[in-house]
Amino acid sequence: MPVNKSAQFRFEIIDECLRNTNKKWSKAELLRYINRRLQVHFGDDTSISKTQLGNDLGNMQSQYGAPIEKYKEGRACYYKYDDPDFSVKNIPVEEEDIKILNSGIQLLRQMKGLAIAEEMDQIVKRLENRYNITTDKTGSIISFEVSTEVAGFENIEDIYHAILRKNVLKIEYQPFNMKEPHVRHIHPYFLKEYDDRWYLIGYCEETKNMRIYGLDRMKSIKVSNIPFEMHIRNSAEEYFKNVIGVTIANENSEVQKVNLAFSPEYAPYIESKPLHPSQKIVKKHERGTIEIELQLIINPELINKILSFGKRVKVLEPQSLVNEIHKIAKELLSYYEE
Repeated sequence: MPVNKSAQFRFEIIDECLRNTNKKWSKAELLRYINRRLQVHFGDDTSISKTQLGNDLGNMQSQYGAPIEKYKEGRACYYKYDDPDFSVKNIPVEEEDIKILNSGIQLLRQMKGLAIAEEMDQIVKRLENRYNITTDKTGSIISFEVSTEVAGFENIEDIYHAILRKNVLKIEYQPFNMKEPHVRHIHPYFLKEYDDRWYLIGYCEETKNMRIYGLDRMKSIKVSNIPFEMHIRNSAEEYFKNVIGVTIANENSEVQKVNLAFSPEYAPYIESKPLHPSQKIVKKHERGTIEIELQLIINPELINKILSFGKRVKVLEPQSLVNEIHKIAKELLSYYEE
């Protein structure tokens, strides 16, 4: 069974303790030491309970065959390895693990801007040599539509590593509506792709808020000496949970109920490929039209998506979105009137 990173980190701490034969480890001492290490690594509010420690000891025995021995001295109970040469770090890699890693590398190779695929390939080769494993080097059997020709794609690698290393970036950024670039110092948090364009989401020192920056508008990128700070607690999945695309006016933007009606000829496409995870079908009409409901922050990407369906969709609510689409439709019609 796969082990999550937090559990694996705890296993390695326990392993380190039980290999230390110069100290006697009671359950209370193990718990104090593990929680101290967890707080240093993950933050002050991170800790495990005595029950979780017991589960970890049991899982190490069942998953890794750890020879954990519980023994008594007087009334006190202590833990140690029955085999002093044992370590969870010495568990051999299985051939199936290598195959899974190779499959992941083949997928990463399609993102040609990320050198991490080459780095991982070297790691797999070292594992193969160490454990005398030979795996089938067949090509990828999954193909994604990934464009590497868009401007700014060459910046992905530098930004990716800055996020990993928690480096603040000094970026020369030139929006489309500006004649000259301006300098921004960004605490980088996420990279996101939408509609064949890549975006960096981070906290801007100059504007003191979360901002979105298109990689294609970055003229230069350098690592700054400003200390990195985390101004957001959400994961990328949580941050973009209620939007289509990338644009969020602010972190307190209102999520609204969006109701759309699709024509009979397009209804099957919307049913088989939802516009957003929040989509649910409200009503199916006898003539084939369907009404769907979405829970979304209204942004330019949503409006563009609706407009892309043309006459096959009608906005039912909210009224503010109805008015916006109606206004754009009138402007479009004016282009064709004599």
